[in-house]
Amino acid sequence: MSKILAFTNQKGGVGKTTSTANVGAGLARAGQRVLLVDLDPQANLTKGLGLVDAEQNVYGALLGEYKLKAYPLHSNLALVAGSPALSGFEKVKGDELDREFLLKELLEPLRERCDYILLDCPPALGLVTLNAYACAQALYVPLEAQMYAADGLEKVLELVSRVRRRLNPDLSVGGIFFTRHDGRKILRRETAEELRELYPGLVLTSFIRESIALGEAPHLGQDIFTYAPQSAGATDYQALVAEILTR
Repeated sequence: MSKILAFTNQKGGVGKTTSTANVGAGLARAGQRVLLVDLDPQANLTKGLGLVDAEQNVYGALLGEYKLKAYPLHSNLALVAGSPALSGFEKVKGDELDREFLLKELLEPLRERCDYILLDCPPALGLVTLNAYACAQALYVPLEAQMYAADGLEKVLELVSRVRRRLNPDLSVGGIFFTRHDGRKILRRETAEELRELYPGLVLTSFIRESIALGEAPHLGQDIFTYAPQSAGATDYQALVAEILTR
């Protein structure tokens, strides 16, 4: 039975999609069978991994128009395409009974065929994100170590507490990790240390340094291990994957 991990943050632009793509690719390289699910209406995970013009996507599957389609990317790695139409999911399904469990029901038949299912959540705490939290075992929260970094994190942790009580008692926070990290900057170092003190045990040892290659890879539809296997980005995501595998 697969483990479902959701990559989430209420703030946008923190490397959530980049992390979903590269942690997924790293897990696949480690021999794990991985399914990525693009739940962000921007569909950047889908575009950034080179899947264009997918005829079937997660939105159509959630609406029951067809079965969930997983598109193979590499050995051990497949992707369920996203769709801009996800932005209207709450309007379409908001009044439906058990609306928080639609994604869980959709993924259930695939769980025996995967070791990990990674969910790229939108940067809004709406019904799509709630569906992700309702079926995930663990959340991973990418953060930039800068002023106000904890704002989005606090909102995530508040929602986790409510979801545990009402929808998914097995949900936990797998870890918080820093992206675009530059240890030479005093503010970044101080913010990182403050967050470690505020959330003991939640901040991971691994961090992702600022890397040009991480920004370039999606433009070629590639993960960092394919595009620049010797880069700092590949080294950092390899370390993060190793840490996730031990948790």
